[in-house]
Amino acid sequence: MSSISFLNQISSQVRNTKYPLTNVNLSQFEGVQKDIPLFKNVLLEDIAFLTKRFETLNLFRGCSVGCSHCLKDAKPIKNGTVLFEDLERFLDGFKLLSERFGFNVLQGNKYLNIIDDSNPSDIPIRGKSRTHSVIEGMKLIYDKINIPTIFVTSGWNRASKYAEANANELVYMIQKNPNSVASVEVSINPFSSLMEKSRNALKNDNKINADFFRNIYTERMAHTLAVFLKLFENGKAKVIYRHAPDYKKNELVGEKETRRLYEEIFSKLRKKVGSELENIPNLKPEILTAFDKSHLIESSGRGRQYFPPEVNLKEQNELIKEALEWDILSPEEKRKELLDYSIKCVDINGKVYTTMPAKKVDFISAPIEITVPTNIRLNYENKTEFSPIFSDIELE
Repeated sequence: MSSISFLNQISSQVRNTKYPLTNVNLSQFEGVQKDIPLFKNVLLEDIAFLTKRFETLNLFRGCSVGCSHCLKDAKPIKNGTVLFEDLERFLDGFKLLSERFGFNVLQGNKYLNIIDDSNPSDIPIRGKSRTHSVIEGMKLIYDKINIPTIFVTSGWNRASKYAEANANELVYMIQKNPNSVASVEVSINPFSSLMEKSRNALKNDNKINADFFRNIYTERMAHTLAVFLKLFENGKAKVIYRHAPDYKKNELVGEKETRRLYEEIFSKLRKKVGSELENIPNLKPEILTAFDKSHLIESSGRGRQYFPPEVNLKEQNELIKEALEWDILSPEEKRKELLDYSIKCVDINGKVYTTMPAKKVDFISAPIEITVPTNIRLNYENKTEFSPIFSDIELE
């Protein structure tokens, strides 16, 4: 009996489960993906693996913002966008596979991140005949596979007409269809390259330059909040607010100074929008900057520089223990661990990698994530090799 003949035998109970492909006997259906370009030379078992806790479909890689606390140690990457035709190939591939099975093979996945180590505001997506906006990509994702996306930004250069148009188009898209985007998240912190320049100028007793760079940053973030104000009002947007732990060397990036930084941003925002802020209590400094452990950065990536050597050494020892325990697992045990507990991600060249929390590492606000590559590669046209997503320790 062919694999297609078995499709009608899948029970309604399985069809309606979370991550349904992981709940069927895949050996009966191997080949159902045949002739779908995305899945050329990809086993159904590997497709099912990807569909469980699938959270990141990278549209961009690399970042030029240069935040000094970056957990992903993100740096600029040449041609660091997905090929738009590969995005279409991905979405069409999973849409067609779902049609063949008669159920949504991505069922259970509530949202998609479109970045892992990027700021998507400024850069268009490459295409064969023209460039495409990130909003085109987000809209296409929702239209094809009905999963909303998350848009995270640390603001944009006011001189960028592209970024400004993108932001306004994003607001319009969400107002037209609130379900199309899960959330818009604005990152505000004292670690951007502009704030680094401001602090360096201050150290050299150059207050004019220090104020100059600080003003650019606070104006940029106030403008970003103003553009997304309607989304904050209806609960579709939020601020990711971060500062360093209270070690002596962190005075200029700690809780007190970061609160002062946000108060400046809020003051400028109030001048822009006036009474409209009355309906958005969560943007008020006394609420947003009230101490919460979630505001603290972790000792990971470039963020390690804000922690004492003994803290970093302790974490490295814990990561080494994690790696040693991983090494003694059998291939089957590793596969099962990644299937059940890791987040699945697709790079801009079709390579599949996973991230999972380090079990043995103490953390402050969020678990330290370890990136684990897989041997799975979707059949993207763009097969360029890129530097892998940063991980504090390699497990493979």
